[in-house]
Amino acid sequence: MVADVSDFPALLKISAIGYRDLMGMKMKEQRKKKKKNKAPEEEASTDSCENSCVDSVEEADSSSSSSSLSPSTTGAAAVLKEWNGVRELAGKKELAASGFLCCFMVAPRCIQPVHEDHSFHTKSSRLLRNGNSIEVIASKNMSQGDDATEENVMDWVKHDNRRMLHVVYRVGDLERTIKFYTECLGMKVLRIRDLPELRCANAFLGYGPEDEHFVIELTYNYGTDEYDIGNGFGHFGVSFDDISSIVDTVRDNKDGKIITEPSPVNGSCSIIAFIEDPDGYKFELLERVPSHEPLCRVMLRVGDLNRSIEFYEKACGMQLLLTRDNPESQYTIAIMGYGPEDENAVLELTYNYGVTEYDKGDGYAQIAIGTDDVYRTAEAIKLAGGKITREPGPVPGIGTKITACLDPDGWKTVFLDNVDFLRELE
Repeated sequence: MVADVSDFPALLKISAIGYRDLMGMKMKEQRKKKKKNKAPEEEASTDSCENSCVDSVEEADSSSSSSSLSPSTTGAAAVLKEWNGVRELAGKKELAASGFLCCFMVAPRCIQPVHEDHSFHTKSSRLLRNGNSIEVIASKNMSQGDDATEENVMDWVKHDNRRMLHVVYRVGDLERTIKFYTECLGMKVLRIRDLPELRCANAFLGYGPEDEHFVIELTYNYGTDEYDIGNGFGHFGVSFDDISSIVDTVRDNKDGKIITEPSPVNGSCSIIAFIEDPDGYKFELLERVPSHEPLCRVMLRVGDLNRSIEFYEKACGMQLLLTRDNPESQYTIAIMGYGPEDENAVLELTYNYGVTEYDKGDGYAQIAIGTDDVYRTAEAIKLAGGKITREPGPVPGIGTKITACLDPDGWKTVFLDNVDFLRELE
């Protein structure tokens, strides 16, 4: 069985967390205390945990016993070496690495955390960086009432500190994809985590550190060499000051494919091109002046544009930045995000006239967004008509608070607590 770690994008910086938990959390004592206080019915549900977590596992080729992972020289090897050191330390401390990993990779689907009081009369928080540390500063009450009414929930969403953190999708050969992204698209490997006990690995790539930039999280499941991308996912957008040189580099790479050559967009002076990576994911190359966020777009197709706009405004707190209708090609797009596209990554929603449903396949996974409060976020999602797929709360063994939902078309979004996310990275 393969646990798909893309369901838990907040669990980052595994090596640092491993040292912290192994040395500071006294996991043995916690497990003993938990076992002593566990009710009979809880024990029964835990025994069948693996069977009940069917949503978080995938069948893999049982004959495949090792990964083809061989990080390039762009910094991935050092990260992987650090992670292996954590596993070795775990063995010395008599803590099985497999148990250490499973406590946060599998248990979230089976164990419901005990929720604290997160009603809307409590104070929100904001983050301030002070050198290498993080300060949590209490802010004014978002609501004077005690009830989580729709009005104050939606008002809080507008003031929440949100940012698109990363996009998650699955690939069939991690080494091949890393090589293509670094050599052809100029990305950097930010870190890699290899989880042999769960027969999977992740690589994070982008154009800058994760606490400041939108990045890509690649998921590789041992023994699975291809995925169905479907026709719902559209493409990723990346900006360059000279896309012709990028296209030429892709042309010389045996694993890439050029879909359209650089050319002006109809009715404008913008130059774009489309390429395809080794797994068939499309990238739109946009010729622009250098910006803070080169990885700038994720395009998804939706069946009702107005419905989707309303959901992402209310549930996700995004702004509608632009709409453009193209009757000749029979489609309309809406650009949504948390600020101007030259400074922030955005979501591009595309509606094709008369098409209400799409095949989402099993390749694309989700977008991760930061929030100051996952509990309030989940309440807003419910009020906006979204479906919660993971109730808000801390991930057992790690403490990172997350919640996950589906939009009206079934596209998944995971929200991560801002403070927890930054602490994990550091």
